[in-house]
Amino acid sequence: MLHGLSRCLVSLIALSVSVLGQTGTVDQVSPYSNASFNLDASSLTWQVQVRAAVAGQLEGIELGMSSVSSASFQLRVRAGAGWNTSPVLYETTVASSGTGPLYIDLQAAGLSLTPGTLFVVELQGNGTGAGAQGSYVAPPGLPLYSQPLFLNSPGCFADCGWRIGFRTFVRTAPPPVIAYCTAGTTTSGCTPSLQSVGQASASFATPFSIGAVQVEGQRTGILFYGLGALIQPWCSTGGSSFFCVKAPTQRTLSVNSGGVVGQCNGSVQLDWNAFHAANPGALGTPFFAGQKLFVQGWFRDPPACKTTVLTNAFELTLAP
Repeated sequence: MLHGLSRCLVSLIALSVSVLGQTGTVDQVSPYSNASFNLDASSLTWQVQVRAAVAGQLEGIELGMSSVSSASFQLRVRAGAGWNTSPVLYETTVASSGTGPLYIDLQAAGLSLTPGTLFVVELQGNGTGAGAQGSYVAPPGLPLYSQPLFLNSPGCFADCGWRIGFRTFVRTAPPPVIAYCTAGTTTSGCTPSLQSVGQASASFATPFSIGAVQVEGQRTGILFYGLGALIQPWCSTGGSSFFCVKAPTQRTLSVNSGGVVGQCNGSVQLDWNAFHAANPGALGTPFFAGQKLFVQGWFRDPPACKTTVLTNAFELTLAP
């Protein structure tokens, strides 16, 4: 079954090059067997939610295609669970001709993964006849991949039995970011988690950003870091958060999470390099290669104990 609108051909510009020689470890697999999906109509935006199981750097994704000659489509990567409108980490126009597997290199997204990291691969047509293969299992049967597929809005697509087919690849060098500790759950049911893009370095030579996603909307929040790890309950009684960074700690900028009140679509983001450029005497400076820093997020939740909820934490190992 092909979902969507009729196709028309247009000229192509700025096409990405398929990289055939991927070397990373296969992580997530969604089979393609008995279903097809419209990557032609620009009115259709699919989000494939992926939950990583391997630590490392996202290298790329292989999609099962079913396209006419000279077709293409837009591909974007966003951090966090779908449906997702967080900042685009990477976007490209992908050339797609014929039927079968197509590998797309995503290293430019700079997405560091730890087991459990959620991200979405967003696919949108541009009217050139692209299509994708996938699978369908009618409920109450289980779909062939555990994470949901979204089309244009929150809520899994159709009856939740549809999946676009793919394989993800991860470079599994020792991770520069290790997640630890347990995030609290807000009074609205949100469980915030940290995400990072890029590589933290002692010299700030490479871009690095870090943030909390799935934060309650319209809350004030910060990220803070320290030089050691500590895991202890945030509240003496009640509450689900843990304090995961040993004192002394360094606060960063206070920001509004955005999003909608009562929903889990807010985020608290920090440009690590910009913060330290503006605060050259911050805790731990001058940094050195191999140094470890420990980062956590904090944001307001008035009905919660201490009126706040904390995220999980990251251990960062600084590159040169």
